[in-house]
Amino acid sequence: MDKPDGQAERPTSAEQGVATRKAIVDAALALIGEVGWGQVTTRAIASRAGVPHGAVGYHFNGKAELLREAATAATTQALAEPITLARHAGSLAELVEGTFAWYSGGGISDPSVALLLEVTREAVRDDALRESFASVLRDYRAALTDLVRADQERGAVPPDADSAGTATVVAALMDGLLLHLILDPHLDIQATASAVRTLLGGNR
Repeated sequence: MDKPDGQAERPTSAEQGVATRKAIVDAALALIGEVGWGQVTTRAIASRAGVPHGAVGYHFNGKAELLREAATAATTQALAEPITLARHAGSLAELVEGTFAWYSGGGISDPSVALLLEVTREAVRDDALRESFASVLRDYRAALTDLVRADQERGAVPPDADSAGTATVVAALMDGLLLHLILDPHLDIQATASAVRTLLGGNR
């Protein structure tokens, strides 16, 4: 039977369940970034999500499972842009320019960065979370490795350099710079970018 004009279809119980689960995960993510992993409680999550406290236990088998799922989603989301940038860059130099443009454009102040730092710290103690995090990092390094090989074919990177090893060094360099920028907002990013270009042969 058709609904009268202007009357919206009511969501099914399955759709409501999906929406509630997403609201709980989103609330957990927000709280991890705001107060830190160890300070998040299920009551605070339920309050932020606007759901009964019992809904958290209904949808998740304990806080640890909820936070792990939320952290996995956050890691994938936070690293999606760097991975996309790496996959679409034409060279390491182009990747570096794009990364520094993101840094300069305020990317380091994005809430996802603080959340990623919290997840990194917790992953050291949680094997399942560590593996999930490592899987995303492998995707990033794989994209960088393809860039290194392309640069080697053009002669921009020495052909005898190990492509995967070089990709790891570049990834570690950019990650390390991100940490310095977070901890020292007065760091001269333009001078740093110039130095990185020189190290990677971007000025040749």
